[in-house]
Amino acid sequence: MIKKLKNKYIFFDLDGTLSEYRFNNHVSGKNDWGGQTFEELFFGNVFIDNRPLKTMVDLIRNLDPNKVYVLGAITTNHEIDEKYEWLQKYYPFIKRENIIFVADATLKLVALEEYTKKLGIQKEDVVFVDDKHSTIRKTEEAGFTSYHVTSFME
Repeated sequence: MIKKLKNKYIFFDLDGTLSEYRFNNHVSGKNDWGGQTFEELFFGNVFIDNRPLKTMVDLIRNLDPNKVYVLGAITTNHEIDEKYEWLQKYYPFIKRENIIFVADATLKLVALEEYTKKLGIQKEDVVFVDDKHSTIRKTEEAGFTSYHVTSFME
């Protein structure tokens, strides 16, 4: 896969792509928001203890840090703070200015399109990696090369 990513700008999702998909050792938010409860999102340590995916750490460590981006979705400012701290701990080679958070996964396509314009690159220069099938489909239909995280698992 490293050969397919060479000379590309790669945008990685965070939850379930760079980290395991669990929140405080559960996946259900009991009818709140995704895998988290609102109490956790506002006040708890919902993300900070998540396990990084070793395959992804090793992969990203071998990529051009100027072309590696995180494109994650968030709900609260507390969650953003935790995710920045977590990324610094497990992916310190990702530049902070290359970490992008959007309010909802449906905005990831918009973010990719805007960053493509800002960076002055073509869609063919971009690779998007996520764990959510609907997001992968939309980005690929829009002309971006998109992979499910399992494409990187050995």
